[in-house]
Amino acid sequence: MLNSSLVWHAPDFDNKGRMLSALLGGWSLGGVLSYATGVPLTIYTGTIPGIDGGLAGTGYAANQRPIRVAGQSCHAHGGRKEQWLNPRAYTLVGYQLGSTNQMASRGDCEGPDFFQVDLMFYKNVRFANRINGQLRFEVFNVTNRDNFIFVDTTMDPISVTFDANTVDQATRVVGEEIPLNFGQATATRDPRQVQVGIKLFFD
Repeated sequence: MLNSSLVWHAPDFDNKGRMLSALLGGWSLGGVLSYATGVPLTIYTGTIPGIDGGLAGTGYAANQRPIRVAGQSCHAHGGRKEQWLNPRAYTLVGYQLGSTNQMASRGDCEGPDFFQVDLMFYKNVRFANRINGQLRFEVFNVTNRDNFIFVDTTMDPISVTFDANTVDQATRVVGEEIPLNFGQATATRDPRQVQVGIKLFFD
């Protein structure tokens, strides 16, 4: 994680006349830059049609993981921006029923990173004898970057095909149909926002 901030105070322009000093003098510019790498993601097989205990036979389907396809990047490249995981990087085809040795590793892929730049402009002014104020203009996520969150990491196949007519006789998976939303981010953080405000201070 990286967080960096900077504040720059503009000159008062007192020697440039009252009008110019009032308009341009005394402003401050602040900026905040934030960056964080993505958290590790673990990919799960989800519920397998026709098998209550999951492909590995552990009896608890929520922690079973698919096969990692060699040579395929876990991240999607090209296509829709929200498609974070590469669906071709994980498969159930070839899964040997009752075995846990073939599972992909935990934390196998890195989730979406985070990058945001915020800017603020503010100026202290005196409204009356005992009343001071501050004019503020703030812009959050200046670059309007899509910071994705909540990646769907569960395959939940629509159907699977086995090497036998019944599950009792099957030894491995030979076909699969995976939902199109697998590996997609389902939400983003806030887009660019602009905020204008006035703060009042009473002596």
